[in-house]
Amino acid sequence: MRAVGHSSRLRRTRWVPRWGDSLAPLLDVIFLLVIFLLVSARFDRTLTIEVDLPEAKGEIVKTTGIEPLVVVLLRDGALQWKGEDVTARQLTDRLALLPSEQRLRPFTVQADRGVVLESGIQLLEMLRLLGWSQVEFEVSGPSNGSGIIEDRDSEG
Repeated sequence: MRAVGHSSRLRRTRWVPRWGDSLAPLLDVIFLLVIFLLVSARFDRTLTIEVDLPEAKGEIVKTTGIEPLVVVLLRDGALQWKGEDVTARQLTDRLALLPSEQRLRPFTVQADRGVVLESGIQLLEMLRLLGWSQVEFEVSGPSNGSGIIEDRDSEG
């Protein structure tokens, strides 16, 4: 910057910027950007290796040979155990007669979609009191007119 004008007692000297003074910070920023791009750039070529992976051959095998115990819960709250209609008390008595190692098997409740939630919760509580910790629910569509839940395809 340079001083312009005469200096007097009442007036201060006015500084007028030169053309190069306002361009210097911009050049500094551009220089820093160029350095950053050069440092962060990679100049090596990345080589790729083609790998032919083998195709898997085999068959699907069930990992556990333990079949779950299945009880069917119908829309009206009725229970079916091994194909026959049972009451909650009869089911409790039959499950209590099973050996204790049977309680390690998973237990599946197949329920109709229209079953009242309270019926499912009561059945779940009964199974918990009898010692089952692995209980899963399978919910199917509405039952057919006979009240029997249609079997689903196990793979789909």
